[in-house]
Amino acid sequence: MSLSRRQFVASTAALTAAASLPRVAYTAAAGEIDVIVIGAGLSGLETAVTLEENGLRVLVLEGRQRIGGRMFTLYDVPGNPEAGGNSIANAYGRSIAAGTKYDIEVVNMAPRLFGTPLGQELYVGGEHIPLKDWPTHPRNPFAGDLKKLAPWAWGDAMFKQHMPFEDLQNWYSPKYAEYDVSVHSFLASKGATEAMLRLGYDVNIAYGTTSQDVSLLTQAFADYWINTNRGALMAFSRTGAQNVPPSGSVPSGLLIGAYKGGNQNLPIAMAKRLKGDLLQGKRVAAIDLTDTGVTVRCADGTRYRARGVVSSMPFSTLRHVAIDPLPQGAQQRAIQTLGYIPITQFHLVPSKPFWEVDGLSPSMWTDGPLGMVLAQRFGATDTEITSLTVWCRGANGNFIDRFGLEAGGRMIIAEYEKLRPAAKGLLRVGGAHSWSMDPFSAGDWAIFQPGQVRDFQAEMARPHGRMYFCGEHTSVGSRGIEGAFESAERVSLEVLNALA
Repeated sequence: MSLSRRQFVASTAALTAAASLPRVAYTAAAGEIDVIVIGAGLSGLETAVTLEENGLRVLVLEGRQRIGGRMFTLYDVPGNPEAGGNSIANAYGRSIAAGTKYDIEVVNMAPRLFGTPLGQELYVGGEHIPLKDWPTHPRNPFAGDLKKLAPWAWGDAMFKQHMPFEDLQNWYSPKYAEYDVSVHSFLASKGATEAMLRLGYDVNIAYGTTSQDVSLLTQAFADYWINTNRGALMAFSRTGAQNVPPSGSVPSGLLIGAYKGGNQNLPIAMAKRLKGDLLQGKRVAAIDLTDTGVTVRCADGTRYRARGVVSSMPFSTLRHVAIDPLPQGAQQRAIQTLGYIPITQFHLVPSKPFWEVDGLSPSMWTDGPLGMVLAQRFGATDTEITSLTVWCRGANGNFIDRFGLEAGGRMIIAEYEKLRPAAKGLLRVGGAHSWSMDPFSAGDWAIFQPGQVRDFQAEMARPHGRMYFCGEHTSVGSRGIEGAFESAERVSLEVLNALA
């Protein structure tokens, strides 16, 4: 049976009403399981729900004792900030539709971001540098007109000026293979010095660990997605630093969205739609494939049999699963080597608004261990600051991880108090998470390193016998939350065409 995307969308819509049927524990019921889905994040859950809506029996296995994957809301921190899966924007069509489908309201946070123009303080070398002084400051390594730009804006300007092709939507096309080189080598060829690259790209990096391990084609993909969401994502720089205009200038129609009460509420609602079992604490250790079916073996000794299996596991963890027979060639190289960005977050809760004492914004961009600090406004009013999120990315994230989260949190507070004496004794760590140390993620979003797009991008998500792949790392037209839904749409069609 061959199913077109139009038929797939129509059949899924027609069967959505069946989602309210009583839940059936297929693992205990007579009859064969059609598909095992590994992972209860967005892509795995959307795939499982879609396959059930189209008549297949599905079992979901999740290694964590938590639903949501990298969609992770800290419900025990004031304001329920996000440790992963932070926001959606205007071009997140599938994500917005999911909110409607699963009855989770999308709240537009743009008025809070744009309506409170506190901006962001700059600290370089431990020194507070007012942005008005930055263009002529001796610590400014940039050249020409780019000296006027804050460090977080330099990379955006360089890529806008020098990106060698305009067809960014097709960033993965073989015709652009010659640009599958490191960001470092490309920008160096355009005159960037090591000092420029360090401060303007590597510090608080958005993709990879340093400019040496990020392909220019990864940047092209990111720039395409930024341009697609122009307005929403342009409220932030490439690193996530805030570019807040004067108060009251919220662009018309702008969406910087979050799911009401916390973004993890969406996957929780999706899980409730499942008719078959979702088993948590099931770390997959091995996948055995035959011509007639699959057997998934878990670390606790349990085994599950089905006609096919869908893996939403990031390749950073799938590479530690014994697959028999192994994928071959480019697909196996992708599983073994695809890069992931290190990100560690600390969520600080202030007992008093110390920023009213020193007159500075609580949000900061630093080139030290503190990385970036972004004020979270999830309170009763648009101006109430409920917590401060500290982002330690790339090499800085790896450095902080060496100390562990408890000692790392003490270090973060000490660093904050050193830069901002008014905060002394007024901060506590309400929550923390390292995506690199998370055994079910081993990093946050996927990164193509130099040569990897050319080497294996076209092959990495191809079905391997009765094994199928989804997850944001397999998306080509969108990133983040939307990329997860994109991949679920693709893999659902593959499975239904093969097994339905």
